[in-house]
Amino acid sequence: MSLLLCFSGQIGSGKSSVTTAISAALGWRRAGFGDYLRSEIARLGGDPNDRKALQNLGQKLVEDDSAAFCRDVLASAGFQPGDDFVIDGIRHVVIFEILAAVGKPSQARLLFLGAPAATRNVRVQSRGDAQDFTRASRHSVETELQDELPRRADAVVDADQPLDRVVGECLELVRRWQ
Repeated sequence: MSLLLCFSGQIGSGKSSVTTAISAALGWRRAGFGDYLRSEIARLGGDPNDRKALQNLGQKLVEDDSAAFCRDVLASAGFQPGDDFVIDGIRHVVIFEILAAVGKPSQARLLFLGAPAATRNVRVQSRGDAQDFTRASRHSVETELQDELPRRADAVVDADQPLDRVVGECLELVRRWQ
């Protein structure tokens, strides 16, 4: 059975680091909603490191045409239905549901990376937009990350531990799901 691994988590939970390591370990391709949004903002002449611009564009694309947004992100990394694939940056239940539908026959699984605010804040300090952590964490695009996505997830992984342990737990879940 092929899998479409969908990762969700709040800012600083480690989504990009974890999914990069997972895709490398499994030899699967990877896409990220944040990566796609950065490339779109750059293409439009904006600052791809402006978190507010990323969140605003992401929310606009979700509201305008969620299905097209999902297809575009998957296509940006060459996904074909039936592929084993890793994707990060799921911030809405509806986005996960669309990915599950357009990804068939790959079976979509949602993994939520949970980490306390203090841990996430420390991780964000190395980024250029660290001063924007509080505002960004309260943006409307982050709302479903509080309760809805963790409840909907096939697994909630404790991301408040070393990267290799988080990756190991995720890989064990993949083995069980396959």
